[in-house]
Amino acid sequence: MLENEYHLDSMVCFAIYSASNAVAKAHKVALEPWELTYTQYIALLEISTVTEGLTVGDLGKRMSLDSGTLSPVLRRLDERGLVRRARTSPDERVVTASLTETGTSVLKEVLVALKVLRGAYGFDSAEQARALVKELHRITEGMRALA
Repeated sequence: MLENEYHLDSMVCFAIYSASNAVAKAHKVALEPWELTYTQYIALLEISTVTEGLTVGDLGKRMSLDSGTLSPVLRRLDERGLVRRARTSPDERVVTASLTETGTSVLKEVLVALKVLRGAYGFDSAEQARALVKELHRITEGMRALA
């Protein structure tokens, strides 16, 4: 029989996995009224941080997604009128994504609605949230270094 350290409840990897699944499910339910996936939501959110738009390459780096995964997400958002994709560079391969007015409006609605999820994280302060984010980034970097 294996030692206690191998029980799921004591494993860091399983705790992160379980938390990730729970967060994803809660966001899925919260995003349903706008028919957005979590990936579409974070793409809209990240594009909104830059007024002149982001290249697909830069957006992919920020979201840790390759262009094969990100391009269909942006295509769907473009088809819905939430994002505008354009080739603004002399290099025809470079596509820039920017929010439309509709995309900005929808994102504002979504952000208001997602405030309800904040309480479920159970933080007593913004500092606790920042500390967890910092630790999760550290773990992410450590795991990426192994790959």
